[in-house]
Amino acid sequence: MKNINYYTNNELFLVIIIFYLLTRFLFYKAGIITDPVMILNMWQILDLNLLKNHFLSSIYYLHIQPPLWNFIIGLMVNFFGADYSLIPTIIFFFNIIVSIISIWFFLKICRIFKINNYQIFLTSLIFIILSLSYLFYENYTHYTHLTTLIFLLFIYNYLKFSINFELKYELYIYIVATSLVYLWSAYSHPLFICLIFFTILINKYTQKILRSFLIFIIFFFIAAAIGIKNKAEVNYFGNSTWLGFQLIQVLHKWDVDERLCVFNIKHIKKFENNFIENNINFNNIHPSLTGKLSKWNNVGTIYISKKCTKYAMDIIIKDPINYFNKVKFNFISTHGHYSFDHGFKPKNWDKYFGFLDRIKKNSFTNSLKVRSIQTYYLLMYIFLGVMVIRSLFNISDPIQFKFGKALSSIFLIFLWMIVLTHFFAAYEHERMRHIGHFLHSLFFIILLKEKFNLKKIFLKDYKNIY
Repeated sequence: MKNINYYTNNELFLVIIIFYLLTRFLFYKAGIITDPVMILNMWQILDLNLLKNHFLSSIYYLHIQPPLWNFIIGLMVNFFGADYSLIPTIIFFFNIIVSIISIWFFLKICRIFKINNYQIFLTSLIFIILSLSYLFYENYTHYTHLTTLIFLLFIYNYLKFSINFELKYELYIYIVATSLVYLWSAYSHPLFICLIFFTILINKYTQKILRSFLIFIIFFFIAAAIGIKNKAEVNYFGNSTWLGFQLIQVLHKWDVDERLCVFNIKHIKKFENNFIENNINFNNIHPSLTGKLSKWNNVGTIYISKKCTKYAMDIIIKDPINYFNKVKFNFISTHGHYSFDHGFKPKNWDKYFGFLDRIKKNSFTNSLKVRSIQTYYLLMYIFLGVMVIRSLFNISDPIQFKFGKALSSIFLIFLWMIVLTHFFAAYEHERMRHIGHFLHSLFFIILLKEKFNLKKIFLKDYKNIY
């Protein structure tokens, strides 16, 4: 058997895939599998019968969040049926395919850094094959795992774009960004596309600026299309109508207006009528907007969310310090948790990994865990924050600090999510933070490349990709 360092890309890919699939088989045999009950608690997913019988029209009228995830679930439903016990298994296999695609792009990124095959295999062991967070979200009936692949594609395309600023990679970056806009409400605001344009300028400044501006305008309106559609159909401009509930969660003010803003769908029919009374031009009786099957996509949700947004803004304006203190507390505390410190666990998770929860019950071990994770995040944030500052100082010269500018762009996309979710959404920050799973692997690869010399990684010129 030849030395692993002489394996070709395809051979190394095959070795990693074999190890990966073997671990997933062993975890499956151990009983760590997707809990089908989980999907019943996913308010983000439309009723499966709607997706079966009114697929495209239900996707069109979806307003509580962007449509891409429900479109994917809808395809599954139309192939395999509206079976709540089967679809979670289909989502699991979909996530396995996502992981296999991710491994391929992960390898391509490792080749950009020119690390050897032993280092690549070690990194894949840590961040893919034996990663508990990666395993956790593969068994999660949500789009969380898919977002890790999208973020990985950001990493790959920014690194490739920073070399010669090729048009195709600029387009790929916007296409990847638009897929995230259509997938997750945290990225669904068209201003996110403005951030993408800003990162493009960081990399190449004014080179072919008219071309870049025209591309930006096109994708800005593509991103805004969901909000425009929602305004036309349900009188709400935005890619997600959930904001009011999220703000109330941040503020912990569920008691406003007789607990109007709690997650309780029991009285949605009453608020459906209130919405119709307040919007006299609304006469749409599509089952995804009205009636029992509509669930949280009922137009009554819009009525509640608008009222809750107003209550929340009044509270914030009256006492902004309290609001910022809550955001600060959430930010600091959630960065002391594992990304899989989340409620909806796979079956038998606690049987094998419950000891990680028990760490929290001892004040010493919990403090050690929290401070260790927070220290790691602080180091990574400082490093990437320095990259952003150095990029801005070198913005006028596209030749200087090219690799550092790519790193900065990737970090700003992650930072967008971190800031928005902590300001405008409470709880589940661990799940939201998981989108940056491959940001951690990128940071580890850099540390590995520089032999964990922190002084070197901060002072390097980052003019060229490795």
